[in-house]
Amino acid sequence: MAVVLAELRQAGGYRRGMAARLAREHGGGERSWQRAMTEARAQYEHSQDQDRGDDAGTAGTAQQTAQPTP
Repeated sequence: MAVVLAELRQAGGYRRGMAARLAREHGGGERSWQRAMTEARAQYEHSQDQDRGDDAGTAGTAQQTAQPTP
């Protein structure tokens, strides 16, 4: 699954045909790569959601502290 996660990160997310390309490049059955892709996509998207949540929380805090107090 590390290979699939690396591919997802490099591409910036899922692209159609990734599993087939990985099967051609690294060997193994396309269906096995599809299963690995499904698991890796869930993990990748979860990590992306957490990153967005952390960024939004930090930006909101910075914006609140930048406002002058009356």
